Amino acid sequence: MIKKSFLESKKIFFTMLLILSSSLVWAQQANQVTWTLALENYKTTDMVPFDSPVQSFNGEQYRLVINPAAACFCYVVYESPDGNDVSVLYAGPLKQGEPWYSAVLELTPPRGSESLYIITCREEQKVLAQRIAAFKANAGAAQRRALMNEVFRIRSDASRFQGAPDKPVLMGGASRGNNDKNIGVQYSGSEIYVKTISIEH
Repeated sequence: MIKKSFLESKKIFFTMLLILSSSLVWAQQANQVTWTLALENYKTTDMVPFDSPVQSFNGEQYRLVINPAAACFCYVVYESPDGNDVSVLYAGPLKQGEPWYSAVLELTPPRGSESLYIITCREEQKVLAQRIAAFKANAGAAQRRALMNEVFRIRSDASRFQGAPDKPVLMGGASRGNNDKNIGVQYSGSEIYVKTISIEH
């Protein structure tokens, strides 16, 4: 009787442990963000690789395409080569399966490295939202620095938990073109992502 009771208790314990582990895995996966990012050459409609700085020239035009697999929050911030020009291209929620397209971004003098910071996350970044609101109300140097410092803080925190992109994927209906070059990068497995795209010209 004692041995049987012990085995039954052990079975119940491991069953409960399995249920708890499954619940934790499910909760973790539920908070993960899956999304696809692409940089489109607006003139050719081809998707441009962006793992390393994009080499370009004045007058070239690009557009960002973000396609979320589930509802999430997204923030897109542009910074000029000298850091004096900052623009918030998007800040807010994105709906599942509804691609977001940036305005057409044209490279203009002076030459340098343009930066695009893309943040996607399951939950709203409240401090960042506050910094963006303050910047939009008064785009002074102090507000600009506060905004960019928060972007860099989020990027630093997120980089500790992120691995490599999962896989390249065809953009399908999110792309204007119809060839095999229209490939974006799908990210998955983390609650928050920060991707920096640099375009040198």
